[in-house]
Amino acid sequence: MKYFIIGISALIIEICSTFYIRAVSDADIFMMLFFASISPFLGLPFIGYMVESKNWTERIKQSLALSIGYGIGALVVIQFIK
Repeated sequence: MKYFIIGISALIIEICSTFYIRAVSDADIFMMLFFASISPFLGLPFIGYMVESKNWTERIKQSLALSIGYGIGALVVIQFIK
């Protein structure tokens, strides 16, 4: 379950960071402030897992979950940009 949480968190971070970049490029002050204020909280679901990992096998599994989440997030964003 923790790898699922890590992956979903990465997916949400990827999508929100792209929306933040878009808000900056559009000079939308409200959306810039909104995404800037929620960004620090988006990583909270997996930060505890990252700190608690004791061995490299666990860290590699977590990195793989992050990679999959970021990749899926990028694919979701690409679908909305087109």
